[in-house]
Amino acid sequence: MSGFRPEVPEHTVRARLSELARTGDLEERLQAFGRGFYGPYEENKDLGSVVSYPDRGPWGDPRYRGNCTGHLVKDLILGFDCRSVFDPAEGSGTVREVVAGINRHLRRSIDYQGRDLSQGWDILTSQMPDQLFDLVWYHPPYWDIIRYSDDPRDLSSCASLGEFEERLNRSAERLMDSVRPGGILAVLIGDKRKEGAYYPLLRTLLMNPDLGRLKAIIIKAQHHCRSDRVDYPNRNPFFIPIRHEYCLIFQRTT
Repeated sequence: MSGFRPEVPEHTVRARLSELARTGDLEERLQAFGRGFYGPYEENKDLGSVVSYPDRGPWGDPRYRGNCTGHLVKDLILGFDCRSVFDPAEGSGTVREVVAGINRHLRRSIDYQGRDLSQGWDILTSQMPDQLFDLVWYHPPYWDIIRYSDDPRDLSSCASLGEFEERLNRSAERLMDSVRPGGILAVLIGDKRKEGAYYPLLRTLLMNPDLGRLKAIIIKAQHHCRSDRVDYPNRNPFFIPIRHEYCLIFQRTT
């Protein structure tokens, strides 16, 4: 295999090669490189409270608006040594593909379950899985920044901030019930501007006593947002774009 361009990140090359492993012969060659060949699945031992992933990785569909990088999910799964994962808002399937990749390339046997409103499953009213999980990953809409549907159960269709926060907290509380004692609920959420006002959408989650113990807050830099390509000719010169989001990590204590 020759002709690699030096400007292409090594882990991107590795991920793409692994995706191309469709025949037994090629798969055997890839496996011969050992676990280290699959750079995207290496554990991040330097994970801290601020993260930045310019390359979203080989997981999920980049055309799906609001789709998050799989790198943070992978880092949490490996860091907390999770054996089971639940994603109640699958979107394009990023978390599902992360777990499948870890199982395949690191030879794990992580149990995964996923649901989504697009499949008719609602966090607030539908039956939860009949098991508890090491990690529940929740990436809700950021109120109405992206309107995903006109379904009244969709958090992106909430008419007011108060309605959004109330339903967001009820969703998180219900999801915490699906976390095993000692396990983790990770909520990825950003902030919002509307008509000149700034709304930190995480604020009521931080004050919710029913979400266990707040174990960490990770500030995640945002890259390749559609708003980055929008020109605001009449904006105040001191306008500060939102280029971050938060991953709130709650641990179930009982």
